[in-house]
Amino acid sequence: MDNLLRTTGKYRDLILAFVAFLVAFVLWQVQGVSFVTYPFRLFVTMIHELGHGTSAIVTGGSFLRFEVSKHGAGLAYTSGGSRFVIIQAGYIGSALFGAALLFLTNRTGRPGSVAIGLGLLIGTLTLLYTGISLYNLNLIELVLVAVVIIVALYLILTRETDQGRYAGLMLVAAGCLMTMAFVSEDNLLTIVVGLVSALVLVLIGCFANRDITLVILNFLAFLTGLQAITDVWILLKIISLPSSMMPHNDATVMAHEVGGSATIWALVWITIDILVFGAAVYVSLIQPARNNRAA
Repeated sequence: MDNLLRTTGKYRDLILAFVAFLVAFVLWQVQGVSFVTYPFRLFVTMIHELGHGTSAIVTGGSFLRFEVSKHGAGLAYTSGGSRFVIIQAGYIGSALFGAALLFLTNRTGRPGSVAIGLGLLIGTLTLLYTGISLYNLNLIELVLVAVVIIVALYLILTRETDQGRYAGLMLVAAGCLMTMAFVSEDNLLTIVVGLVSALVLVLIGCFANRDITLVILNFLAFLTGLQAITDVWILLKIISLPSSMMPHNDATVMAHEVGGSATIWALVWITIDILVFGAAVYVSLIQPARNNRAA
């Protein structure tokens, strides 16, 4: 009986993963930027830039800061480390992120813990590498933030109704947004993307039921993995443009600093992305389903 319940639960998880894949695939096919796909585009760009930055740290360099623009592009500023690894870590890193998230979500059996851990990681990286510094606050800004936070704490601690406490919490959120706007006006969007993503993931991990958490994490894994492949495909089209029309991109930087052609590097990356994410789908979903059927 216990074996039957476990097998049924695993098939349920597989169905939920398939639902997440369908949603991600439909959004993946949407052309242009809409109010539905825009936040996810920014999330994937953030993962891409964090791939560059974390690879700099891993290879002995420094991660200075990263930016996500309102158009969905991004930049990572690094110093030292292996340029060979750092330049490639954007597109390949996105595929690796999607693959790792898919594996952890489906093979650890604890999607809530995965969501919380991922949220804390993204939040920490955002605070460390988006240029936030309280030293940027002038006296007037410091006083404004302090007043808002003091009023918020007063409402939270003294109000006897939920409405009063909720008003206090809203003021805390407003104070945080004011602080972010003051300390890093030129990178506010990046801070919002990172911290909101972190907060949502932590809340999902803490309060959402297992099925919802499983679907959301699988959705993010599929979306990131598929988008990594699509982005390199778009890159192949970009590098075919005349040099005067070609925007700054990783493939041309790789060709300039390491050698070879931008087209060859893009083809290498799309091949690696497909292999990495395909292997993750097999190990995370297909292989366990086959083992269950055999048992």
